[in-house]
Amino acid sequence: MLNSELQLKLKEQKILPILNTTTLSNDIDRLSKYLEKNRSIRYIEVTLRENQSFDIALELQKHFIKHKFGLGSVLTKEDFIKGQDHNFNFFVSPGIVDEVLEINNLLYIPGAETVSEFIYLYKKGYKIIKFFPANLNGEQKKLQSIENILKDIKFIPTGGVNKDNINKYLDLKNVLCVGASNFEDF
Repeated sequence: MLNSELQLKLKEQKILPILNTTTLSNDIDRLSKYLEKNRSIRYIEVTLRENQSFDIALELQKHFIKHKFGLGSVLTKEDFIKGQDHNFNFFVSPGIVDEVLEINNLLYIPGAETVSEFIYLYKKGYKIIKFFPANLNGEQKKLQSIENILKDIKFIPTGGVNKDNINKYLDLKNVLCVGASNFEDF
């Protein structure tokens, strides 16, 4: 169900940087350094984990005008609508948020960790799923074991992605890209 342009761009950039906000100046500095070295990155997720996260995300959109920002840690329909109203480019949840699923938006990526949850989301029309937390749920071995069963689903493994396992994920045919809050390591 995910917008085909967004899906293609995420596949091309291979890594979805996930920014857990701190302060605006630190976040601008961190992203500036990373994006200077990684010019192919266009899409960035900013999580809504702190009280100031939404305001920082708004400022980052203004500062990095050539980039597309999405909101992560979307836990409510209100988070989603607020982000839509402020023109964020995509939305990600760490798990299943039924009230957001019901919106059937082409810019939404729900999260899941079990095969039953993957099937539930697939039946709801979602073919791109954030696999979180990947490091606590079988990592690439889990995705490899189901790639011939859930053939139409692509995953964005997030949680514990590092230099030692990133290529193991990216080599899987059912992985769209990886999400990483430690994006400077790549």
